Amino acid sequence: MQRFRSWPRFNRFIPLIPLTFGFAGNSFANDIAQVIELALNNNLEIAASKLSIEESEADLGVSRSKFLPSLTGAADTTWNENKTDLRTVPDTKSEYNSHSYSLSFSQSIFNLSDIFAHGTSKLNFSVAEVNHDIKVKEVIESTAIDYFEYLKNRAQLNATVAELQSSSSRYDQMKRNVELGNVAGSELYEVLAQKEGIANRLRSLKKDRDVVLNRLNSAVQYPVTPMQDLKPEVLFDVIADMKQDELIEDAIKYNNSVLVSKLEVKIAKRSLQESGADFLPSVSVTGSYRNDDSNNYDRTDLTATGKSESMTLGLNLSVPIISGGSNYYSYSKNSTTLERRQILLENTFVQTRDSTYQTILNINDLSQAISTFETIIKRTTHPIKASRERTSLAREPLPTCWRPKPSCLTASGTIKTHAMTM
Repeated sequence: MQRFRSWPRFNRFIPLIPLTFGFAGNSFANDIAQVIELALNNNLEIAASKLSIEESEADLGVSRSKFLPSLTGAADTTWNENKTDLRTVPDTKSEYNSHSYSLSFSQSIFNLSDIFAHGTSKLNFSVAEVNHDIKVKEVIESTAIDYFEYLKNRAQLNATVAELQSSSSRYDQMKRNVELGNVAGSELYEVLAQKEGIANRLRSLKKDRDVVLNRLNSAVQYPVTPMQDLKPEVLFDVIADMKQDELIEDAIKYNNSVLVSKLEVKIAKRSLQESGADFLPSVSVTGSYRNDDSNNYDRTDLTATGKSESMTLGLNLSVPIISGGSNYYSYSKNSTTLERRQILLENTFVQTRDSTYQTILNINDLSQAISTFETIIKRTTHPIKASRERTSLAREPLPTCWRPKPSCLTASGTIKTHAMTM
């Protein structure tokens, strides 16, 4: 059976993704490659998808069996007691055992409905394979996204903790200045509000971390914790216009959703042909053999044995004439189904083109955002010493350059998320 493979031109880039993004430090037990491997081996949706392929394969065997002969055997044994009341003569009574066995044979020679049904089963099997590939891709994608989301969240947590420490130090210093009468007490409330706002943001980040980690563990069905870190520099070039057209063309050509829609159109055509075949005659061959032993023959007849055999062989022609209109309505329904799936195929083309173009725009935007954040970090690194000196006087918080750093990590992590989506 031909197996459909999705995104063949994109799949060859998947092994390069860890190399493109890169990781710093040593390889830990829960690196992204191992986490994805665990997901592929343990994910329940993938396990169910594999079983759906086996179900479709069994349906394929069922449709194939209609082209093979069928042989049926039967046997029976019966105990009989008969009594007849008569006048002027003695009553008659008989007790005997009768038994028989038979074999029947049938073979379809020509039935277009069975032929088209078998073709439909083949297409359904191909759809099950493509849907399994889609499920595998979705699990890889969602696992990678959650992995990078955890890394982004961890970077944001570290920066927010440092920001909270800075704000707490400023609050303590401001409180002492208020007690000494150096500044007005109203300024203390503003610093306190900033400190509590940072604390609330930190709690939200911890909650988001737990949500992402729980979602990751559910997908993997194994307790994991992302342990790798991103390189400080991630190079991700903007996708040029000519390359964009090529990517969109490949998406329409190889996308799994497009493949499924095309197969569904073929299935609808087969179903229409199958319902049309109900108006055509079918030819079959049947045969049977039967052996009977009644044990109730006339004992006075020296030639009688009570045994008999019969054998039949027939060529049968079945011509549908009228069925209350069910065949007509079935044909009309399948014709409408075909038209609907053709429209859905066109819609899939449009959605695939739009989603691919949107992903390209997101990647280009995030690629340009990296250079912007790098500029912010460089421009805020120099005044750190001066900011620390002013912090000691409780005039401003610890360097604001901590804020663009987590934003930069967030942007780079988001780029990886969208790249995995591609």
